[in-house]
Amino acid sequence: MRTKLIALGGAALIATLPLATAQTASASSVCREGSVCTWSKNDFGGTKRTSGVNPSHGCYPWSGKTVSNQTKRTIRVYSDVSCTGKRVDIKSHHWGQTKPGATIKSIAVIGS
Repeated sequence: MRTKLIALGGAALIATLPLATAQTASASSVCREGSVCTWSKNDFGGTKRTSGVNPSHGCYPWSGKTVSNQTKRTIRVYSDVSCTGKRVDIKSHHWGQTKPGATIKSIAVIGS
């Protein structure tokens, strides 16, 4: 399982380097299989929000700084509401977090 760190900025989203394997285990253990989870702070801190198991395709208002995609689908996180603005795809069983000062504002379930 490979993970990516994402940066969600006011003007841009930037995919960066893979994270260590030890962090991968914590990403999957803090978000149940089949769900999308976000936390209000980086590094799985703050308030946790969890989708239902196997969320349907579509666009959802959402917020957070850290996201874990434990579904079988790709999700796309956006810098603005209504799935607009800059975006980054988070593959199945990957996770990422925003850079300081940035927030995820919406999520689309797009993969099959």
